[in-house]
Amino acid sequence: MKVSVKTVHAAFPLACVDGEVSTTYNMVSMSGADKEGTVAVTTPSAVHWSMTIGRGEPPKEER
Repeated sequence: MKVSVKTVHAAFPLACVDGEVSTTYNMVSMSGADKEGTVAVTTPSAVHWSMTIGRGEPPKEER
């Protein structure tokens, strides 16, 4: 699976394992995040996925 946000020139791959459910958390700090943009996901049609995207101050770290 490849995730890309062209507005801020960001892209990264995520590994998908057949028959396995996984959770990935990515937090990226960059300039230009206040611009409008679109997130694109490219993956084979057999892969089922969902995504939540947020923008703003990062959450405080748990101790």
